[in-house]
Amino acid sequence: MRRSASAQPAHGDIFGPRVALRPWKGEDERACRMWATYPDPFSKLWNLPRSRSLYEEFFTFFSGSSGTRRSWAIENQAGQLIGRLSLREIDPWKQRARLGISLGADYVGQGLGTEALALFLDHFFGVLEFTTMALDVAACNGRAVRCYERLGFRHIRQEWRKAGHAPCLQLLQEPAYHHLLPFFRNQAGTIWVQFLEMELQKSWWVRLMPGREGRTVECHAIQARI
Repeated sequence: MRRSASAQPAHGDIFGPRVALRPWKGEDERACRMWATYPDPFSKLWNLPRSRSLYEEFFTFFSGSSGTRRSWAIENQAGQLIGRLSLREIDPWKQRARLGISLGADYVGQGLGTEALALFLDHFFGVLEFTTMALDVAACNGRAVRCYERLGFRHIRQEWRKAGHAPCLQLLQEPAYHHLLPFFRNQAGTIWVQFLEMELQKSWWVRLMPGREGRTVECHAIQARI
C-alpha cells in the first residue's frame, strides 16, 4: 500500500491486496464531499430511511445507543480515500450490528468495494467478535445486491419505502428503465421503492471462506510488506 515517506501505519489499520481500512478521521468528511456524484439517476433513492422494529426502538431507548456508530475509511493503493464503512445499531447483547458502506462513483465497478467488505468481514467476525451483520439495500441497486450475495448475505425479508416525488421516477416510463419496474409500486398515487433486508452470520462466512476466520492482520504485523 503506497504512502508518503513520512506516513506511518497506525494501530488498527487493515490491509488487503488493493485496499486498506483505517479509522475514519474528521478531515475525511471534507474529502468525501469531493467525490463525483453517481450517474445512476436512481441513486437518490438508495438511502431512504428504514423503519425499525419494536425491539430496535426498545433497545435504543434503554441502551442510549441511538448515536452509536463506528466508521472506517477505505483507501486505494495510492492512499486516496475512496469509500467509507460504518457500523450502526450496534447491539452487544446479540453481537450484531448494521452495515453502512459507500464508495465514490469513480471507484465502483472495479471490485474494490467487494474486496474492502470481505476484508472488513474478517475483522468484524474475528477481532470485533460479532456474530451477525445486517444491512438493508434498495432492490433497484443491482450492483450492491450482487456484491452482498457473492459475499454470502442472505435475503431475510423485504419492505417498501416511500419514494416521495423524486424526478427519476418519471424515467420508469422509458423502455431503458422498464427492468426496474418490479422494484416500484404505485398505491393510491404514492410511489414505493422495494428494499431488501439481508443478513450474514459468522458461521455462514466461515463456511463460505474456509480458513479466513481470524486472519485479519493489523498493520504493525506487516510493516515490512508496505
